[in-house]
Amino acid sequence: MRHDSLTSTLRRARRAGGLSQAALAAKSGAGRVTIARLEGRAAQDVRLGTLERLCDALGLELSALPRGALAAAETRVERERARAGGLDARRCHAALAARLLAASPKEAAALLRRARAGVDRWERDGLCSAHYITRWRERLTGSPRRAALALLEFDAWTDALLQNTPWSFALALPKP
Repeated sequence: MRHDSLTSTLRRARRAGGLSQAALAAKSGAGRVTIARLEGRAAQDVRLGTLERLCDALGLELSALPRGALAAAETRVERERARAGGLDARRCHAALAARLLAASPKEAAALLRRARAGVDRWERDGLCSAHYITRWRERLTGSPRRAALALLEFDAWTDALLQNTPWSFALALPKP
């Protein structure tokens, strides 16, 4: 683990545990000055035993990984977060499709007009690419029923389109 990564991990874990440097020193048996130097990246050499005690006190595991392994793991985690976000967006749009199908014709038409107005604004203000706008226009063409069914279609563009949606006013999106 790089020194910067180690010190940041220790600091984050200490703060997440609600510990001051002095409290961590008391819990681990390491000196408070040692912890301050380590977190401040001023410590040049730290004994392995000191690191083990700090990690034990913070509930961390001290391990040696091949170079790049941590970055690869972080990349996998970010990909999984993005995938989960895409699934949430699909779920929200599916619920909106059900809402459009169950709404009165007047309410469904009003929702569709508002979504179309959002795409018009994107085009007028140059907020999205022409390709993106064209794809949304295709999905918003026709009746509210057709637009609802288009919200349930999944193709290569679906996840990208759902990240920036003209339906945001009508969605109950989860908090990130």
